[in-house]
Formats: sequence, C-alpha cells, structure tokens
Amino acid sequence: MSQARALLILALVLSCMPAAAEGDPAAVEGEPAAWQAPASNAAALKAAPALPEAARSEARARAFVEALRRGDPEAALPFFFPQDAFRRLKTIKEPDRYFSRLTKVYKEDVAAMRKTLKHPDEVEFVSFELGRQRSWIEVGKEGNAFPYWAVYKSILTVKDGQRLVPLQMRVMIHWGDQWYVTHLTNK
Repeated sequence: MSQARALLILALVLSCMPAAAEGDPAAVEGEPAAWQAPASNAAALKAAPALPEAARSEARARAFVEALRRGDPEAALPFFFPQDAFRRLKTIKEPDRYFSRLTKVYKEDVAAMRKTLKHPDEVEFVSFELGRQRSWIEVGKEGNAFPYWAVYKSILTVKDGQRLVPLQMRVMIHWGDQWYVTHLTNK
C-alpha cells in the first residue's frame, strides 16, 4: 500500500471520529467527546437521583478490609474514586496532580488506620453503611463538571479480634451506582 493511500485511509478514519467540543467538560485531551458520565451523574440533571445503595459497593469495601489485613495501602485503591472519572469530574487545572496528592494521603491514612487495630493481621469485614449526612453536589460546586451525591462519616465495621470496630470513611461520593472514598480523614 502506498504512503499516500495509507494517509488517505487514516484521514477518512479520523474524520469519522467525533471531535472534542470546545468547552466540553467530558472531553479529555486525546479522546473523543463521545465519553459520557453515568446517567446518575449527567451534567444536565435538574434534580438529584435516588441515592445508590451501599450494598453495590460492598465488594470493594471487602477488598479495602483485605488490604488493611495485609498491610497493603496500594491494594485499597479500588475503594478510592477512580482517576479517569476524577479527570473528567474536576474542572480544575492539573486534576492529575490533585488526584496524586489525594491518593498519597489516602494511602497514608490506610496505613495509619491499620495501626489503630489490635489484631490487624486478622481483621474481618462485617458491614458497610453510608453516613446519614448527605448532600447533592451540583455542577459547578467544588470545581465539578458533573453532579454527585456526597455522604459523610460512612462506617465500615470490622471484626478486630473479639471486638467490632467502626472505621469511618469521612467523605464518599457516588459515580454511577458505586460509592468511592475521597477522604478517609480530615487531611
């Protein structure tokens, strides 16, 4: 195949791809604007959707407890808000830099939380419950391109030896039907 023909085919393929619209909050550099937030986080929402159930995030809460038991803060990251969604959610300059700072603090908090347990190598998942304090965060608040539910002081209860220990997740937000930690502590 000639170089000219290959360039023509490439140009045709690229012309069929949707272009990122200027000012489109969903557009990420190098990706088409076709990406969409989950329906329950759509920028056009006029009212808050139903609060997702905590049970939908239980598998990741269990994985968080397993990460605590193993002393592996990196393995606790699936319970933290995902970086790709964070990039799209935040309308701030350098969202990846802010994300890196938040995840660094999160991993430090996970390690510190493990130190509060009397039997960290034996800790077991018991339950995960959303906090009672809840806020619907609209587009534009907190530098966000999309709305979401935020819950405060959610409780992940673990069995530590013979006692039940409530572990507080200070701030969690929803994305789709899942809950994610954004802050474990006040740091």
